[in-house]
Amino acid sequence: MGFILKKLYIPVLITTLLVACGDDSSNNAVFPNSEISSDSNEKPVSSSSSAKTTLSSVSSPKGTSSSSAKETLLSSSSSLMEIDTLEGLDIIYVLVDGTVSGVVALDDFAKAKVRIVQLDTADAYKETSIAFSGDVGKGGAYEIKKIELPQPYVQISVDGKIENVTDGKSASVSLKALGDATSSEKFNLNLLTTLEAERTLELLGGKKASFEEAKFEAAEDVWKMFNLESIDFDVTENIHVSDASESGAALLASTVLLQAGASSVNGDFAKFFKAVSADVANDGKWDDDGTRLAIADWALATDIKDGFAALRKSIEKKIGKAAKFENYLKNFYLTELEFPTCDASSKGEVFFVKNQSSNFYASKYDDVTKSSERFICDEKKGWTAIPDSLKDVMGDATPAKDGEVRRGAFSGELLAYDGKTKTWHKANAIEKDRYFVLKSNADKFVDIQDVYESIKDDERVIFVLRHAERGDDTSKGGTLTDNGKKQSEQVGARLKKFKEDFVLGASEFLRAHQTVESIAKGRGQAYDKRDTIPQLNDDWYTKNSDEVEKAKNECGGGWEVTSKYAYTGAYSTGANAAYYNLAERSVELIEDVLAKKYTKEKFVLLSSHDKLMVPLVAYCSNLQIEFKKYENNGKWINYLAGVAIIIDKDGNRRYVVIRGLASGFMN
Repeated sequence: MGFILKKLYIPVLITTLLVACGDDSSNNAVFPNSEISSDSNEKPVSSSSSAKTTLSSVSSPKGTSSSSAKETLLSSSSSLMEIDTLEGLDIIYVLVDGTVSGVVALDDFAKAKVRIVQLDTADAYKETSIAFSGDVGKGGAYEIKKIELPQPYVQISVDGKIENVTDGKSASVSLKALGDATSSEKFNLNLLTTLEAERTLELLGGKKASFEEAKFEAAEDVWKMFNLESIDFDVTENIHVSDASESGAALLASTVLLQAGASSVNGDFAKFFKAVSADVANDGKWDDDGTRLAIADWALATDIKDGFAALRKSIEKKIGKAAKFENYLKNFYLTELEFPTCDASSKGEVFFVKNQSSNFYASKYDDVTKSSERFICDEKKGWTAIPDSLKDVMGDATPAKDGEVRRGAFSGELLAYDGKTKTWHKANAIEKDRYFVLKSNADKFVDIQDVYESIKDDERVIFVLRHAERGDDTSKGGTLTDNGKKQSEQVGARLKKFKEDFVLGASEFLRAHQTVESIAKGRGQAYDKRDTIPQLNDDWYTKNSDEVEKAKNECGGGWEVTSKYAYTGAYSTGANAAYYNLAERSVELIEDVLAKKYTKEKFVLLSSHDKLMVPLVAYCSNLQIEFKKYENNGKWINYLAGVAIIIDKDGNRRYVVIRGLASGFMN
């Protein structure tokens, strides 16, 4: 840019003092009696009908001598030439044959025209008729030469298209910047310079600030839109998105955030950006909290899914290597969603978003109704998303007991607590079923009809019952009594709500087969094919028959020893154990035998024997149903009583202790 400083006679200098003192009304003043020195080293000042005399001023800093002020100006531009001034007067200069250049961001501005218009300081900085234009070249670069301005303040603008990197859509936009044409040769145009220009014009229209003050305030307002401070970055018109600097990174991030805002609202970037510009211009604040929150949610969701990498790839395809803009995207959502400070003092702290309007909101740590994302403070990495594998074991302040099983609120997995190591681990089969037993809370007998009719569409049930009344023959060939067959048919007559036939099965004993056959007959079921399941024999829990016989003699009989084992764990430990571990053997029967055999069948009806059913009921009820025959007046399981194993679509189980007769206890 060429600055030609002219020696002026006193009449002109006296007039221009008004300019130096800040009277904008003299900036376009006509000086009919002015004369230009005939010094052989200087040329006459150019003029035109619209620019009578091209004069401008730069005031000396307060407390600075005239000579030092000249030195400052001369050092800032090699094109400045010294001018003689009267003692105490400011340096006077004019712009003749100047050049302005810069780069337009972001995309398709090729063949577009950049326009420079002088602003009228005497008329609220409105556009004058003095304008210049130039073409946008390769890479968005432009240069306009031979500029002559009577006043220094200008607006540079260009129309073109940009592509939204967050959704791939293109939009037509107008970019602009405001500046002092005598202070710089470089004016880049981008979204931030546009926002700043609109805000500056609004401030200047209020006539409450000088151009420099208004522009400074506008810059502060614009950077604060993105939770940043203007003092940390270069002047916006000196930045380009391809700059490998913090300023370039911040500009790039701000551009992406604005584009994400358009995508989250209506996808029309031109309309969106116009609304944002008007909003900020009005009072210096981006008051649209809903949109800001939507952008923050987008940035957080993108970060969680490692989407910043894809975003970088898309951007670098356009502009080449980009600065580290990701940190500024993260800073935006951390601030908007009110993440606390993460440092050494908060290491390991867990956080979840508490803004109810956010897509990531949670009322408490294990509330997953809206979002399951949780975050932990890493001293080196900052706030990071907790992996799914760890979410379940963090944030629960309720103390756990050794062996306790809880369902993870996030994964849905069942986890068991080891009190010695104070750690959680994925529950094994025994630990899982223990959870189901406690959850079921089977503390009383429920009529089999009520349980049958309560089965939901996404559930299936396996009924395991003791056989009906039998005769004296307890061998495998022993049969039901006539009353036992009648009992079974009466139970079947009450199980007619659903059309599906029962799948039938029994132990190797005849009376067990007769039981399920008679129930099927009672409900009018034609299908009576029966599975034979040896595991339902009455010796399922027996580990050593000889030891069982010894225990019988000690306790006084088979019922007594069976119940004592089931309710006290007697005879189930040591090298000579008579019985298997109750929990392990019960889970093996339920999970590895029955649930594995019947994987899809809606209704399954099985019959077994008292020496299997007593331990099984004791286990499934968590010992709440008491068949303690080993105690005086202890009760025993009645015919057609047992357990309903109900399994949902996710494989979760619940247990109900059932009865087919009036009581689950034998008289």
